[in-house]
Amino acid sequence: MWLRLRREGRTIHPRAVATGVTVESVDLDAGDQGDWKLLSHDELERAQRFASDVSRARFVAGRAALRRALATIAAVEPAQLVFDYAEHGRPELPSYPEVSFNLSHSEGVGLLAISTCGRVGVDVEIARPDFADMRIADRFFAPGEISRLRAVPAADRNLAFLRCWTRKEALLKALGAGLTLPLRGFEVSLEAAHPPQLLDAGTVLGAGRWQLTDVSDLVPGAIAAVALDARITSDPEMPMPAT
Repeated sequence: MWLRLRREGRTIHPRAVATGVTVESVDLDAGDQGDWKLLSHDELERAQRFASDVSRARFVAGRAALRRALATIAAVEPAQLVFDYAEHGRPELPSYPEVSFNLSHSEGVGLLAISTCGRVGVDVEIARPDFADMRIADRFFAPGEISRLRAVPAADRNLAFLRCWTRKEALLKALGAGLTLPLRGFEVSLEAAHPPQLLDAGTVLGAGRWQLTDVSDLVPGAIAAVALDARITSDPEMPMPAT
């Protein structure tokens, strides 16, 4: 299922990964001066704090894309949206509490997830050959993940590491905690041959109705995952297809 929308003369195709959940990729290096006009005063102040022009432009492009997407739902102009910020800085729409959204980025690649049926989190990482480091895994991953990562052939370990990392981050973002909670406190699948799965929620994720899906096909050259806590959905059988 695909939703077809128009935003400021552009046709976009967000991918529906579950009932009420869509994800779309964002080219953060394709922004323009019009993006700046959409941001609030506090967003512009935050943009100015970036040390490099590239990081500043990518932040502005990401926030503008987020505003355009949410404005389609709220039926207002993007610049009219007013955000509240949760404890860990996650933006929320106070006028639309049923809408959960999350934006992740890695270099010039952005991924935006929007849900109307539960808390959503997304994470994307550019697949760099030097990213996988067993010292990082030993420090942050659960014992079962470390064991299974060591069993992966060396040539495939980098992508397995990234699958594990993005799935764990997406889950914590859906929880609304970011990296303030321990990554090693719960366990996810990481093998390419198996669908994304939360293997053990531990004490960190608790009793949520957690669902994971891989959306790496939306961002060539990167690994990406979306997590949903569907406790508040009205559909108890809402599917989250694996890829």
